Amino acid sequence: MSDFDLPKGITMHRGKLRIAFRPPNEKQQWKRSLGIPPTKANIKAAEQMLNSIRRDISLGQFNLADYFPNDPSLKKDEKMLSHILQKHFLDAKKGLVKGSTHATYTETVSALMNSIDDVEIANLDARRCKLFREKIISSSDSSKSVNSRLWIVRTAVTRAISELDLDESAKDLLMFLQPVESKSKAMRVGEEDSALSNSSVYTIDEAERIVKATTNDNLKRLLVFMFWSGLRPGEAAALERRDICLPYIYVRRTLTQSKLIETPKTGRERKIYLPSFARSALELQLQTHDFERVWISTKGEPFTSSTMFHTSTWRRILERAGVEYKKFYITRHSFASWMLKAGEPEASVAAHLGHSDLSMVRKVYGKFIPDSKPEWTLDDPAKLEKVKKSMLSVI
Repeated sequence: MSDFDLPKGITMHRGKLRIAFRPPNEKQQWKRSLGIPPTKANIKAAEQMLNSIRRDISLGQFNLADYFPNDPSLKKDEKMLSHILQKHFLDAKKGLVKGSTHATYTETVSALMNSIDDVEIANLDARRCKLFREKIISSSDSSKSVNSRLWIVRTAVTRAISELDLDESAKDLLMFLQPVESKSKAMRVGEEDSALSNSSVYTIDEAERIVKATTNDNLKRLLVFMFWSGLRPGEAAALERRDICLPYIYVRRTLTQSKLIETPKTGRERKIYLPSFARSALELQLQTHDFERVWISTKGEPFTSSTMFHTSTWRRILERAGVEYKKFYITRHSFASWMLKAGEPEASVAAHLGHSDLSMVRKVYGKFIPDSKPEWTLDDPAKLEKVKKSMLSVI
């Protein structure tokens, strides 16, 4: 049987059937022997495989390993950093983290691979390991960013070492993937302090000016609520009538930028008390429509993502108010600073914001916590007796 009797893309090689195809971004065709003789049944099977490969290529989902799992080229590919990050981190994390978190991981991996060269992990000596680390650091814009990238690579390489036959050099690489110090000179240039200061948030007076400068009544109510509830934008966008039991509301879900409904950031619901300004705005809003979702856009429809204010709209409002531009998320930070300035206990602020402990409150809002001397109410005999009576004796 000659090559002319075979379907296009199928040839003979050393008495066996061979198929030819060209993956995306490849200048030349790839040829792979199927190792089977040219019988009618085998030719039909080869044609079906070739058509399946072409379909996957057209859809952008071709994976050589799906068709030729023992292909020699895969032995090298599986040790390349790009392959390890995909298989041993991104693929491994699917189903274990939220969709929005996985999307963030994917963006981080993509940004990392765009800024450094793809390398064979099992072929790095100490000098190249050091250069590899320095490249990650120099291509990152903050210590948080670089530590996130180092953690992802470290996690992927650790998994790969346990599953692949990698030599000792891959294990040596782990020593060079430890996090950097946040005060490292290499990372201090252009890095902003994660802690907020007085100038980082809006004052109550500025918030009132922003609300007053908002001409749309629906957005005006929304802004009052955001400034005086401390909710994340996604949590407010996902708020429903059934979550309201004034003066309290239940924060049970959030909307992501990719329009997914997920549990709040901490993974659990919380019940919070609304100040009077937020309650009034909420009560007025509930009277304006019959949707289950509370907050709606200027088009009169419930929000479908956490993007409640487009940047251009937000900027115009701030310009009319005559206040400095800050991201919309700052409404939450502003409210937290007001709570602390008003003397609310750190634990209450943490619970209201949905933080699992006090460390985040102290790290981000520490400058707003008033310096005050402790009031030793236990020195008051009347209060001491009250405390005694309220406690169960273990004797």
